[in-house]
Amino acid sequence: MSIKALLKAHGTPLREVYFDLENSPFVPREVVEAMLPYFNKYGYGNPAITHKPGWEAYDELLQAKEFIARTIGASPEEITFTHSGTEANNLAILGTALKFRKDKRKILISAIEHLSVTFAAEHASKLLGHEVLIVPVDEEGFIDSEVFEAYMSKDVFLVSIQAVNHEIGTIQNIKELVKIARDYNPDIIFHMDAAEAYGRIKFNVKDLGVDLVTLSSSKIHGPKGVGVLFIRSGID
Repeated sequence: MSIKALLKAHGTPLREVYFDLENSPFVPREVVEAMLPYFNKYGYGNPAITHKPGWEAYDELLQAKEFIARTIGASPEEITFTHSGTEANNLAILGTALKFRKDKRKILISAIEHLSVTFAAEHASKLLGHEVLIVPVDEEGFIDSEVFEAYMSKDVFLVSIQAVNHEIGTIQNIKELVKIARDYNPDIIFHMDAAEAYGRIKFNVKDLGVDLVTLSSSKIHGPKGVGVLFIRSGID
C-alpha cells in the first residue's frame, strides 16, 4: 500500500493524539521564533568565509559550542556539530574503528542500543574485521555489572552504551560501567549515546569518565538535522 493510500485510509479524525514525541517531537512556536533571525538577519553567512556575515555566523557557532559544553561539563573545543544524532553515533563508532583498523579487536555494545549504533558496529565488523560483542540486558533493560565485566577483556577497544534507552527509558549506570571497562583497559574508548538523556537528566562528562558523547537537537524539541558529538580532548 502506498503512503498516499495509507493517509487516505487513516482519514481526518476530529482529534489527533500524538504518541511518538520521544522519536520525533514537534518544534514549539517559541523555538521557531528564536531561530527565525538566523535565516535572514544575522548568523546566515558562511562561517568559513572572512567577511562580516561569516564572522557573525562563526561567532554564533562559538557561542552555541560554549553553551552546550557548559551544560555537560566539557570545553567548547570538545564540541563538534553534526547533521544528526545518527551521524554523531556513526562518527563515534566508525571513527574509532578506523583508528584501530590495523588490529582486529572487539567492540562492545548492549542488546538494546539505538540502531544507528548497532548498524555502525556491524558495518565496522564487515568493513574492518572487528568482532562485535553484544552484552544482554535484564527484563527492565539494565546491564548487570557482573555480566558486563564477563564480556570485558583487554581486546575490547570500544564500548558504546546508551545513557537512557530510547524505547523503555532505562537509565544505565554509566559511571560504574566506565570504571569496569577501564580496569581491563585504561586506554579503552567509551562512547555514551546521550540523545535521550540530554535535557532530561543532568550529567557531567568528566565525572562519568566518558570519551565520546552523542546529543540530538530533535530529541529536545529542537530542529531536525542537528546533532553534537563530544570528543574528549586528547583523543586522536
